[in-house]
Amino acid sequence: MAKYKKSMQRRRIITVVVSLLVIFALLFAIISGIVKGVRTVKNKVHARQQYAATMEAKLDKMSLEQKVGQMILAYHPAKDDVAAQKKYQFGGYIFFAKYFQDNTPEGVVADMASFQEVSKIGMLLAVDEEGGTVNRISRFPMYRDEKFASPQEIFHGGGWDGIVADAKEKAAFLKILGLNTNLAPVVDVPYDEKNYIYNRSFGTNPEEVADFAEYVTNEFKNAKVISCLKHYPGYGNAGDTHRTVIEDTREQQILDTRDSMPFQAGIAAGTPMIMVSHTIVDAYDAKNPASLSKAVHNVLRNNLGFDGVILTDDLQMSGVTKFVADPGKVAVQAVQAGNDMLCTGSPVAMYDAILQAVKSGTISEERIDESVLRILEMKKAYGLIEEKK
Repeated sequence: MAKYKKSMQRRRIITVVVSLLVIFALLFAIISGIVKGVRTVKNKVHARQQYAATMEAKLDKMSLEQKVGQMILAYHPAKDDVAAQKKYQFGGYIFFAKYFQDNTPEGVVADMASFQEVSKIGMLLAVDEEGGTVNRISRFPMYRDEKFASPQEIFHGGGWDGIVADAKEKAAFLKILGLNTNLAPVVDVPYDEKNYIYNRSFGTNPEEVADFAEYVTNEFKNAKVISCLKHYPGYGNAGDTHRTVIEDTREQQILDTRDSMPFQAGIAAGTPMIMVSHTIVDAYDAKNPASLSKAVHNVLRNNLGFDGVILTDDLQMSGVTKFVADPGKVAVQAVQAGNDMLCTGSPVAMYDAILQAVKSGTISEERIDESVLRILEMKKAYGLIEEKK
């Protein structure tokens, strides 16, 4: 009987030891996975910084005027577009449907080449080709037989393979036309189909939207076409900032988990650019639209670890203009908040205002340099800066 009891005790001890070893192994695996994930984010973020030394040297040779020009993503002007670029050296042009409607594929290719020809630093030539309700180009049959479908439609019809194939095709489609930047994907996480952003979104499940962000970011990166996650910190169930000032009253915990998840996935995948919305997000800053909020930018930089280019949403939208009407004041506040590039239909007014703010000491030139270095590094990584022989 005594031997039996000792045998049972030994078995219990062995069982406990084995159980503990299994637990420790699982904990090690989990911790290793977390650490690996963190390292992945850091590696992806710093991948662009392999060009830091050469781009710092390039930055040192630029005039203040050239630096400020790089921070402007201007509406493509209806006339004198080449002359405007030659004079101001904007960081990029954004094109809308009217431009493509009035043009041809051959004409677009020729135009893009002419803009790059007069640019001392390669331009971002950008569109919003999201698919579904927002297609600037493929809605016109002279460019494509069918417009790009929405992410929801693609996934329902073809799953993740469909999403990957669509991203590849979009990137190739833009490159053929001479465009190099797509202001997509939309990675907001709405709650239901009644929400403003729902039709443009991938869906209501944050984990799935995070996967979507990763897949699309990777495919555009592989194709050497700049993509842009939008609209940080996430629309959720908020209204349309194109029309008026919108306030998001949700708790910070929701924003930091549900809404941030897709952006974290995109950052880990190496997204080069993130667009910030004009929603007033009370949990971060109840006084300013996100695009003009230092607090929101600090969360994106410090909490999410993003060191790429931050772009404002369109500064002509009512969510900003009803808050601050003067484009010059908006521009200065946007730079002070931490934006690297400003999307605007008033490029000259904003250019002049930023330039004057630096000369007066309102904004330091070091602050400008921070943004321009990020822009240069991104452009170099995507083949937009080639050393001329």
